[in-house]
Amino acid sequence: MPTLTQAEIAEKERELVTEGWTRQFTTFPNRVQEYLDLYGAMELEVRVEPWALTLDEDPSCSSCALTGVMRTIFTRRKADL
Repeated sequence: MPTLTQAEIAEKERELVTEGWTRQFTTFPNRVQEYLDLYGAMELEVRVEPWALTLDEDPSCSSCALTGVMRTIFTRRKADL
């Protein structure tokens, strides 16, 4: 998958926020399951995105080797059934 630009990531984050998602943090893939379990136990929906840059981070990191490795975790309250 190609690395997204800062502008593309910013747009995706805006879309997610509009859908009710809150960005929590960025982590390495080997820690993702731990947070899926944690937030799931808190009865939150969890979404993991395959990008590391965010609107408030340094755009110069777009050339960083970790950009395509890191994962960004978003949560939101589960919809009532």
